[in-house]
Amino acid sequence: AISCLIVFSVSLSNCDNEDAPITKPKAVKYEITGNDTGKMLVVYTGANGTNTVVNQATLPWSVEVTLQEGIISAGVGAQGEIVGAPGQTAVMKIFVNNTEVKSSSATAGSLGEIIL
Repeated sequence: AISCLIVFSVSLSNCDNEDAPITKPKAVKYEITGNDTGKMLVVYTGANGTNTVVNQATLPWSVEVTLQEGIISAGVGAQGEIVGAPGQTAVMKIFVNNTEVKSSSATAGSLGEIIL
């Protein structure tokens, strides 16, 4: 089986003053939508900053976590465990405190694999 990993992350640093510590937890939502009918392995940054794994996720998929104080980056990745059909799509987004901060889309190739 052919698979492709889609990954991206965002920095959660304090933009006002790079030396200032992060003092508040951040509400983060990871979301994958689209018409891809495959099943995905999803890995995302969990509340304590470690990776959390979800096996055989189907679209639409989302999870919301509150990242603890001091965590300065968050990320999500998805890899096809079971491929969908050629031409199907997937869109991955990260929201921080209800604001979309990162988005990426992909279209499945001729074998149904998602290629970013």
